[in-house]
Amino acid sequence: MMPLKNTIILLTLTLHLSMNGQKVDCLIGDSLLNQQNYMLAAEIYTSCYLSDTMNKKPMVSLANCYMQLGDYTLAKKYYHQLEVDSLYKIESISKLAIIYESQQNLPKAIKYYRAISMVYPENPIYLRKLGNLYLQGRETKQATESYQKAYQINPRDLLTIQALTEFYLNRDDLGKADSLANNGIKIDSNNVGLLLLKSRIRYRARDYSTTAEILHKLTYQTELNNFYNKLLGYSFIQIDSIDKAIYHLQKSLLDENDPEYALFYLALAHEKKKEFSKAEWFFQEAAKAGISDNMSQYHRGLARIYTHQQAHSKVIDHYQKSLEYQADPEVYFFMGNAAEQISKRKNKAIQYYQQYLKSGHKNDEWRRISTARIKVLKENEFMNKTKK
Repeated sequence: MMPLKNTIILLTLTLHLSMNGQKVDCLIGDSLLNQQNYMLAAEIYTSCYLSDTMNKKPMVSLANCYMQLGDYTLAKKYYHQLEVDSLYKIESISKLAIIYESQQNLPKAIKYYRAISMVYPENPIYLRKLGNLYLQGRETKQATESYQKAYQINPRDLLTIQALTEFYLNRDDLGKADSLANNGIKIDSNNVGLLLLKSRIRYRARDYSTTAEILHKLTYQTELNNFYNKLLGYSFIQIDSIDKAIYHLQKSLLDENDPEYALFYLALAHEKKKEFSKAEWFFQEAAKAGISDNMSQYHRGLARIYTHQQAHSKVIDHYQKSLEYQADPEVYFFMGNAAEQISKRKNKAIQYYQQYLKSGHKNDEWRRISTARIKVLKENEFMNKTKK
């Protein structure tokens, strides 16, 4: 309901204006528009426009009302009529660009943002918009050019810096991504989005110390989501802050739909702490949740745990399972070690060492050990046969 004060004002306008009804209606529409009463204003502007279709000004206001109301179908109808009018062309194409962008109509959004960008070539906002739209349309060359032009015009535009940094990170161009992120952080050292980007860049570069430093500081500014708790946890593992790693990895499991890697990292953390029973449980849970190419690592982890527990048959079983997911010649060497510990598998130990040597794995020490163990095991086998 319209406030009493505003109603009185409108009635006063109506009584005191000795003009025709159209003029009165338009002024009432303007007042309603200022009050953000878009629905009633649209009715007034429609009446106003129909009484004089040569006057396009009410149509501009009508289109604006429908845009504010989210009725983009009617807003587009009027803006498309207005874009051929030189007086209202610029306003119309700028609004059409926004509408088509919101509707994810990439070709038309690009068309209208290009048009408005040509009108205002020094406005980096439109170039940034174009960069994002080209990126969505997988037109990477045009996206790069648009973002770079926007950055050249305004190197302090943090939204452009963030978008361009993300672009280079996704292309694995870590040098450019890192340089841009640093420029942005110099402008705003507390920008959470840029700091999170910086952590991802340093993580990708395997600079786990810097990653942990950035994300740990951010825990005092914001609540890290599961992804970043996972990154922080794994980074802490790499710099041997195991208890901190476990804390953040456990946090990353809260309402996590894809817990596979967090479970794996927790297993590694507990393995480092020599908490082998806990490590075993997390490796098993990771294997249950596993849908990635990392399954081989979960079984290798379990094999390491069972090595500490001297459960040598299980060691061999899990190394064998790991080979089903990834052919890694190192596994044959470890299987040979485990088979030696089982009296009934001495022959298998020889076979495993031989498979390791055939693999051509470039580890001279392991190859020397394998050759020596094969010789010893064969001699023992010969001696046992001789005794019989």
